[in-house]
Formats: sequence, structure tokens, C-alpha cells
Amino acid sequence: MHNGSITFIRTDSEVLGITNSHVADGIAHCCDELGKRCQVGAAYFDPDWLIARHPVLDLATFHLSDVFLSQVDFANPVAAATVTTWPPKSPSEDDPVLYGGYPGSYREQSNGNITVGFAWFAGKVQSVSQNNIGMVLDIANSVATSPERIPPDADLGGWSGGSVFRVVEENLLERLELTAIIYEYSNIYGIALAHPLTDLLPDGTFHHA
Repeated sequence: MHNGSITFIRTDSEVLGITNSHVADGIAHCCDELGKRCQVGAAYFDPDWLIARHPVLDLATFHLSDVFLSQVDFANPVAAATVTTWPPKSPSEDDPVLYGGYPGSYREQSNGNITVGFAWFAGKVQSVSQNNIGMVLDIANSVATSPERIPPDADLGGWSGGSVFRVVEENLLERLELTAIIYEYSNIYGIALAHPLTDLLPDGTFHHA
């Protein structure tokens, strides 16, 4: 596995990392040796930090810390998402959402350094079920927010573990609330699929684990 995405969550008791089980599989053999390290930004990521895997959904959680977050990017402080109520609420159809991750097509390597750009979209939820949330990407007709436009047939593999935020309006103000984790994207059909976090507990375990 060359790259994947992970979402940081801060609870009352933990700093969690949540991603997909298949991403956790990809880093299971990483260790703190040259050529075998897994990193999130500049921070070493230890697969032994695994807390739990969901028994049905493609989700896995890791125990992180503020020290880890401070090492991810020394130049720009990294913040973890907070959840106002537990469990995180699943979105409804037509809810506005903001979602993205770190696709492999944005991976660049130069002089031994690797960088992966972040790709995100704003849109609406098209479908919702107990285990899945679906969002259709019409990239060709989207409005670009950066000089480098994402092509319509872009391979967004590596988005796995990326976050989905609901846009919540409250007292005439809008805020983002974590609601799901991306686990699959089809560039043929332009569909991003995510798992809701309704089974996630504040300690990083799952209701049905």
C-alpha cells in the first residue's frame, strides 16, 4: 500500500485515528526500521496502536496523542475533529456534505521526500442506508477551488479513510460535523461510498465489536 487516509477525532478521553480496516491491513507489517516505516506526514505511525475493528463495516480505530498530532506537520498545527454528541449522527439524503482524502494520484516523490495532496469536494448525499452513504461526484461540472483542477476521470484511490462532514446550520451559523468515513470510490461511475460512524464509541471501540 503506497498511501491511504486517516481521520483524527478528539473525544473527552482520547485522540483517535479512524480509517478503513483494509488500510489497517496495509500498515500491519510496518515497523520503525528504514524502508519499513509508515508515516502520517512527518510522524511515525505504529500499527500496534490499533484499538478495534468493526466486525461488519470497513472501519478501524487507533489510539493517537497530542504529541503525535504535533509531529504530523511541524509547520502547520494539525487539529482533530470534535463530535458534539455521541454517537456521531448519520446524514440524511440531500444533506450538504464536505468530504475528501489523499488520493494516490496526488502522490509526489522528490529527493527522498514524499508529499500527497488533499482532494476534497462539497456536494449532497444521494443515498443513505444503515451501513452505507453514497455521494455522486460530477467532477466535470464541479467548481474548482484551486489552480489545479481535478480531471473528470481522476483516480481517487487513497481516499480510503478520508472524512465526510455534514454541514450543520445552527443559530444562523454553519459548522462541520464528522459523520462518516470514505471506504471506496469508483472513477468509472463517479460514486464515493462511506460508512456512517453511528457504532463508534468515545473510547475508539464499536457497539458491535
